[in-house]
Amino acid sequence: MNARAHRSRQVALDRCLLLLEEAQVRGQGRIDGLLGAALRRNLERAGVIADHRLEGRRIDRVLDDIFALQAQLLGQEPEDSRHHNNSPNGA
Repeated sequence: MNARAHRSRQVALDRCLLLLEEAQVRGQGRIDGLLGAALRRNLERAGVIADHRLEGRRIDRVLDDIFALQAQLLGQEPEDSRHHNNSPNGA
């Protein structure tokens, strides 16, 4: 992958994180239709196709997924936030 494509994917994933974090600040706990559509557009720009519905999923779980995608893109091991919040299964 060339540097420009790599950077474009990073920007799209960063935008997903921003959308999710803004939703959390608004007190939203789950993904609704509008947020799901915006996330899907950005995931497509990042070259990722959502393999299941985003709507209804918990925002914190989707954040974990996006962080894992970013780590993959950077060639790093993904860090699972569930290990940091004292929740054995992240539920």
